[in-house]
Amino acid sequence: HAEMRRIGIGKGQKEQQNLTEGGMEVRLQYLTKCPKEPPVGRGAIMNVQLGDEREKIDGGLASRRFDGDDTLADVLNWLGGCYGDELLERLRSREWCLCDLNRYPILPLDVEKHQNKTLQYIGLFPSGKLGVRLSEDSWRDGDEIMDDIHGSARGLGAASRSMLY
Repeated sequence: HAEMRRIGIGKGQKEQQNLTEGGMEVRLQYLTKCPKEPPVGRGAIMNVQLGDEREKIDGGLASRRFDGDDTLADVLNWLGGCYGDELLERLRSREWCLCDLNRYPILPLDVEKHQNKTLQYIGLFPSGKLGVRLSEDSWRDGDEIMDDIHGSARGLGAASRSMLY
């Protein structure tokens, strides 16, 4: 997707030098809201990929360690620091969706509903793999996803699938 490519390219070091002072300030504000990254050997790595895996968007893969008691809001603030306001605005408007790629079928996460829940509670700890995808019409229109198909195990301390959708 062309818009995701443009946002991904903005993550590169050369492109960050071209950011306006205001754009850099916005990203820094998001990063100041993030918890301190756990040292190597603690926490778990969260990977977030822009677009479908087949697209291979330059700058479209971001990785960072988080603890299980960090929240989805912490991840969103980190993404705002990596990619800026536009990505978060598109997620909140449901034009794009944040998906748990460790689950099958892949379903969007409601970033507004779950932003204050811990990564462990929503099943993203100890192995978080998220994708930013174009939303389907039903998700964009605000429909709730009710799917009782069982996917992979979600881990100890995670809420049941029915609590999340």
